[in-house]
Amino acid sequence: MLKYILFLGILISIGKICDAQEALPDFSVKKGVQNHVIISWRNNFGDNISILNIQRSADGIRNFRTIYSCPNASLAINAYTDIHPAPGELYYRIYYTTKNGNYVFTDAKKIASGYVSDGLLSKLDSTKDIAIQGDETGKLHINQLRGLKDSVLYNTSDSLFFIDTHSVLYKKFNSIAAVIQAPTNTLTQVSNYLFQNTDGNVVIRLPQNNLDAFSMIIYQPNGHTVFFKINHFDNSEIILNKSSFLHAGWYPYELFENGKLKERNKFEVK
Repeated sequence: MLKYILFLGILISIGKICDAQEALPDFSVKKGVQNHVIISWRNNFGDNISILNIQRSADGIRNFRTIYSCPNASLAINAYTDIHPAPGELYYRIYYTTKNGNYVFTDAKKIASGYVSDGLLSKLDSTKDIAIQGDETGKLHINQLRGLKDSVLYNTSDSLFFIDTHSVLYKKFNSIAAVIQAPTNTLTQVSNYLFQNTDGNVVIRLPQNNLDAFSMIIYQPNGHTVFFKINHFDNSEIILNKSSFLHAGWYPYELFENGKLKERNKFEVK
């Protein structure tokens, strides 16, 4: 799997030259400069496509609105940059029609939101191979790791964390097990928003009516190195599986509301 992720990283580098977009009905949504969003695609249908529109929605289900109509829908490779994305989480889809009258709405996609520890590459010993720990394992030269970093950041919702000068931690997005329904066992309250159940998993409960305002950073036990970063919450209650954490210990965290510190505390993983 690590080789596949590396391959994605290589594609990013190549993409600066030849733009290796996804083929319709698939497409890619990536971060651009200055908070721009880049939607790109490859047309394998040639001039059989007569109309192609980019649509945007805040929830990915309703209220899709066309933000761009492609003047030449038959181009083999194309992209559009949303330079005025609305605040909050955004979903994009492509609507296109063919000359025989068929029409397609692609699946909705949101921007890849991978996370990489600040200044990761500059903190590593570039003279030796770097050990990858966590959900993917292996050893990479610093140049290969640069490709992996870009791939995680722009093509996934995974995370890459600094451990020490010779190793990094790779955590897949799904390894933070988000459970929508309420747990049935007893909860121990850590703070106003954080609890632990009898299995030792971390339960976060937030007000549903202001969910988009919250974000969270969980640190490694040293209190300085970022371990998990949750940029937004999709549900008012989630569970962080204790198996997602490196080892037992006290993990400090900070909860933010509208970018301002709401709560600072710590919890114990046993």
